[in-house]
Order: sequence, then C-alpha cells, then structure tokens
Amino acid sequence: MNIYRRAVLFLSRRKGKSLLLFLIFFLVSLLLLTCLSILDGTQEAEADLRSRIGAAFYIRPYARLTLEEGGITDAAALVISQESIEQIIDAAGDLLRSYNTEHYGYAKSSQLHFLAGAGDNADSNMGQVTAVRDSSLLDVFREEEYTLTAGRHIRPEDVNKILISAELAAENNLSVGDRITLTHAGLGTLNGEYTDTIPQKTAYAQAEIIGIFQPPESSDSADSPTAARAVNHIYSDSSLLIQLQEQEPGLYEGEIAFYISDPLALEDILRQVKELSSIDWDSHILRENDFQYRQIAGELQNLQELVLSLIAAAAVLGAAVLTLLLLLQTRGRIHEAGLYLSLGKSKIEIIGQFTLETGILLLLGFLSALLLSFACSGRLNELLFGPLSSDAIPDYLHPDLLRSLLLLGGEAAAALLAILASGSVILAFKPKEILTKMN
Repeated sequence: MNIYRRAVLFLSRRKGKSLLLFLIFFLVSLLLLTCLSILDGTQEAEADLRSRIGAAFYIRPYARLTLEEGGITDAAALVISQESIEQIIDAAGDLLRSYNTEHYGYAKSSQLHFLAGAGDNADSNMGQVTAVRDSSLLDVFREEEYTLTAGRHIRPEDVNKILISAELAAENNLSVGDRITLTHAGLGTLNGEYTDTIPQKTAYAQAEIIGIFQPPESSDSADSPTAARAVNHIYSDSSLLIQLQEQEPGLYEGEIAFYISDPLALEDILRQVKELSSIDWDSHILRENDFQYRQIAGELQNLQELVLSLIAAAAVLGAAVLTLLLLLQTRGRIHEAGLYLSLGKSKIEIIGQFTLETGILLLLGFLSALLLSFACSGRLNELLFGPLSSDAIPDYLHPDLLRSLLLLGGEAAAALLAILASGSVILAFKPKEILTKMN
C-alpha cells in the first residue's frame, strides 16, 4: 500500500481527530485571511481617503489697531496680491487642487428690495457682497450650512454672475437667468441711523442670477442691519466688485483658501509658504485644516494596530495548538510507526505520511476558509468602511490571490515545522529503540 492510500485511510478511520485538526486549520486560516485583508484594506482606504479628502490652508490679512493720542486708530485694510497667490501655487505644485479668493463690498439696486433688518431705511436698504473665485469652495456650502436650491455655483471664468438667497428672490419675484443692475454702496452710521456712505452713484454693473441658495433660518440676530442679514447676502465673481469700483484687480482683502490633494504634504507646503517674503506674516494669519483626515486616519490606525495584534496572536496561538496536538497524535502513533519500521518502511517515509495527512487537512481547511472569506468580504467591507464615506464604498477587501498563496505557504511551513517537532521521537530513536517502546 502506498503512502497516499495509507494517509487517506488513516484520515477516514480517525474522523474525530481529523475533524479537530481540520477545524484548527480552518479557524486559523479564516482569521489570518480576514486580518490580512483588513490590514491591506485599511492601507488602501487611507491612501484613497488622503486623495479624496485632501487638506486645506488659509491666509487672511488683518488690520492691526494702533494707539494715537490716547485713541485707537484703524490701520488701512490689508490685501493679498495675485502675485503672492501665484507664489503659493508654485510652492504647492502638483498637489494643489484648487484655490478660492474672497473680497467684500456692498451693493444696492432699484430692482431689489432687501429684506428689512434692524434700523432699515431707504438709504441703508442694501446687501453685502462677497466676491469669490469659486462659490462651491466656500465653507458654508462645503459644510452644507447653505444649500444651493437652483442653478449652479460661481466658477473662475464667470463675469458679473451672482447668487442670491431664496427669500430675496421671492421678495423681488426673481429667478435663475434674470438680470439686474447693481450699483456700489457702503454701510455707515449718521446720527444713530444706518446710511449709505456712497450717496453719489457713479459705478453700475449688470449682473445675471445664476444660482439661488437657502441659508439656515436662524442665521440672523435681532439687531442685524439689513446689509448684514444672511438672506440679503450676495455672492459674486470678482469682476462685479471691480466694475463697481469696490475692488482693485488682483488684490483681495478676504481669506484665501488653498486645497491640496495629500494631507501628509501639508506641513512641508506650509513651511515653504512661510518662507515667502512677499507676505508680511506679522499682519497675516495662516491656518491649516486637515482635521477630517486626521480623525479618519486615527480610526484606521487604531484598526490596523488591532489587526496586527490579532495576526500575531492567531499565528502564535495557532502554531502552539497545532504543535501540541500533533505531538500528542504522533506519540500516540509510536506503535504504528514501529509496525511500519518492522515492515521495512523508512523514517522519512513515515514522517512523509504524517506530513501528507496534515497537508490534506491544511489544504481543505484553508480552501474552506478562503471561500468563506470571499463570500463575507462584501458585508465586512461595508461594516468597516461604510462609516468613513457617504459615497459608494470601494471594495477595499477585494480577494488577493498572491497574498492567499503566500499565506498558504506560510501555514504549510509552520505545519511542517510542527510535524518535525512532534515526530522527533521517531527521527531521534533507532528502529530497535522504537520497537522496544512498543513493548
């Protein structure tokens, strides 16, 4: 009878012991396959989230107050030039996704009646204008505090396009596509009343409504003047304020936002930006924002550490249990080994049979675990990575044939070492000594 038939016959006769060894291989393989899949998946998810979430940094000029003759004097409003912006773009290089500019002003129109705020009068009935490069990048829209209910956002190539609130549109019976003529304005106070600081109108611009947004209901306080109410806010491109003589081309007094694709590069980019001499850092604020990435990356890192601990525990515990079980089985088969020796079988052939028996159970257990892990990978992928994104979840736990083959090879090597360790009683003694132990 050859070694293959003897191995199969032994496994079929010793069903209980064979089933126990099969279950050990199955459970260890399933745990290792799952843990390795999660480990690779978290690394892939982290790289994907880095590029999808990105990071941002912001530069804002601020006017410092000075003391003169016992009073506080406002410094002239500071601005950031397009030249400085271009230098920052060069520092970010290919990692820059986009950037946004802001500039502020006021506007009024004979075609617009703004919703009344505190101290409203015919002279102060105006709205504040925020001129931007891309309105979709504003925090109020990115964080969904404001929602665009009709039309589209302002884009960098737009000229004299505006967004207005749904309430302001309803108040004046306006909709997307309508055009209105705006003129410059300024909000001030005179004798305790709000007034327009530009009484003589010399600048006009015709603007097209391309979008309508909805601000939150409780965004205004009771003492907000008409121009400060969120429902009266107008978002426009920079060309509008330039035409209304409230902005100089290439100069911005508001916050400039830069969005990059890799949060890990943020620190290096900020270091280069701080070295720019064209920006007076004593009068500019630089802040960064990679909080969302750091929060998610921290969760993924905790998961990776847990998985690594499980892999180590499964490998050590599985090897220990396997070695102990094979040692007990092999010592219980000394009588069988002695019979084979008496029939002229070599020690290598006997150990080869034990190895073949273990290999068959290992292969069956591993394949069963592999099939189950493939079947459950989709559900596990959804449970682990679903909370990280509201979009469609990529398949981070997709099957990896090469990784599975390497794991099978590693388990086979560990099983072989366990067989050699447990079969040392056969390899170490001479046939006569083994026969003596039989007696």
